[in-house]
Amino acid sequence: MDIVLLSKDLMYSQTQVNKAPAWLLTELAIEKGKELSKHYGADERLVLTSLYLAHTVFSPIWRGQVQQNHPRLSAEFVVSYLDKWGVSNDDKKIILESIEKHHVISTPPQKNRATGKPSTMEIVKNAECAKFVTVKGALIWLHELGLRGVPYEEAVDKVFKKMDEKQSLLTLDVCIKEAKVQCAKIKKLLFT
Repeated sequence: MDIVLLSKDLMYSQTQVNKAPAWLLTELAIEKGKELSKHYGADERLVLTSLYLAHTVFSPIWRGQVQQNHPRLSAEFVVSYLDKWGVSNDDKKIILESIEKHHVISTPPQKNRATGKPSTMEIVKNAECAKFVTVKGALIWLHELGLRGVPYEEAVDKVFKKMDEKQSLLTLDVCIKEAKVQCAKIKKLLFT
């Protein structure tokens, strides 16, 4: 079974049910996950599966209980799917850890014991955070907030809060450097 495709289908379905997150933000995280997997020699299949499943339980309510607990709730929600899809226990453990910890500050960054490279969890977290520290991601998030009826000034404030929060979670040098440049562009764009 292709767990990436199955995960994508499940996430798309759940996005429709949950009315969040914005699908374009999910696709940005996936794009970054592919890039980081190649850069660090990670198992792209596990990275992408984790990224798709990380928000299967979510809510459009800003800082609500579901949003605050979505890593744990999503991990709990997907266990039966991973079992049904025949995912090995080792891979399941990696996927669930990546989902549960995609908002956790880890210093130093977690590394794969066998390779010494960043762990799948670190790559997932950085890919997930990177979507909010790019101009494209900021504009998608601003648009999504507008669709939810959030007034413009409040939406811009939320874009900056999300940007700062996600930038503080980045641990991979390539993402930190890119975010520094992109965040300066976002501030310039939205402050003018």
